[in-house]
Amino acid sequence: MKHLIFMMLALCLTQGVQAADEVSSAPLYEASFTDLEGQSVALEQFKGKVAIINFWATWCPPCRKEIPDLIEAQEQYRERGVAFLGIAVEDNRSLVQEFARAYNINYPLVTGKEQGIALMQKLGNQVAGLPFTLVLDAQGNIVDTRRGPMSAARIEQALQAALASTEQAGADTR
Repeated sequence: MKHLIFMMLALCLTQGVQAADEVSSAPLYEASFTDLEGQSVALEQFKGKVAIINFWATWCPPCRKEIPDLIEAQEQYRERGVAFLGIAVEDNRSLVQEFARAYNINYPLVTGKEQGIALMQKLGNQVAGLPFTLVLDAQGNIVDTRRGPMSAARIEQALQAALASTEQAGADTR
């Protein structure tokens, strides 16, 4: 009986995020959201860039824990052209604006509850758990994906891999 319970628990924990190499980033580049000023933002602008895309919500404690590490990474990698985007999976823009000010978030934020949930599911997070982070190289390959808070060390490792992949792709085309 214990074996059966353990196997069911393991199955539940592994169901929700597909392996990064099984998921295409194409739905990301086809999506658009609303920024904090109410303007539409097409995510196709992230094509050709190393990027971190973080799905989060103001009410999510693990999201709050992760945000300082994303802020620090954005400061560290801004000069290297890494793009950051926070997708707030909620519809209350003014609440997200207040939150962004309180946390001194230094990267662009967009909002959209239903669109965010649908996009996370297309990107492999079937249960739409938060936070959910994707790291992409400039060719649009998903280098890392994580449901749950991404540690500073993992952010660093994923960004180094994405930048190396991008540099290698550039060397291959010469």
